[in-house]
Amino acid sequence: MATKNGNKVIIVGGGKGGVGKSMVTMGIVDVLLTNGEQVVLVESDDSNPDTYKALNEIVQSEVCNLDNEDGFIELGNIIEANPAAYVVVNSAARATKKIIEHGGIIIDVVNEQKRELVMLWPINRQRDSIELLRDFLDSTKDLYNATYVLKNTYFGTAEKFSRFDTSAQKKRITGTLDYPELNDLLADKIIDKRLAFSNATEGLTISERSVLGRFRSAVQKAFKVVL
Repeated sequence: MATKNGNKVIIVGGGKGGVGKSMVTMGIVDVLLTNGEQVVLVESDDSNPDTYKALNEIVQSEVCNLDNEDGFIELGNIIEANPAAYVVVNSAARATKKIIEHGGIIIDVVNEQKRELVMLWPINRQRDSIELLRDFLDSTKDLYNATYVLKNTYFGTAEKFSRFDTSAQKKRITGTLDYPELNDLLADKIIDKRLAFSNATEGLTISERSVLGRFRSAVQKAFKVVL
């Protein structure tokens, strides 16, 4: 669905480390670029800014510490200054409580610009993923235009996420996406070299390029409903 004026602000949450936030961030940025969109990446993990290092030569990229209110003012200023771009925020695990506490600043900026605020919430199959999602939904109510849960299939096929599928939280969100798994060897190579998906083909074998291409196509398909 098109936004009313300008493009979406997309926050990649998840509430904990190790659920695949960086891979999801790189995936949504890759899809947007493939679609010819203008993108601004905001990396909030200033202690380990992997997505910034991978993408800063591809898109406008900022590092913005969201540990306090000052960081949310800075993030709001970035959003305000880029009304024609999709702004994608890769949130550090430690930032979730602050997103709840200070997220009203971002909501006000997005509302005044008549844009949409979307949360992408990757999960693994553990109980705490669902509990953190519940806490986020309880705290933010309906302030986000959309919240999508991403089943990170690195942790198993989509059918194995039965704990989430039978939870009350599934009924509270906008929708569920299955985020495809990237082959471990290829993912390690891309992450170790801090490459974007779009410029990772150099140095790969034909079969590795084939796997990466299929993965990128699967990510594109998964995000159609969001964009």
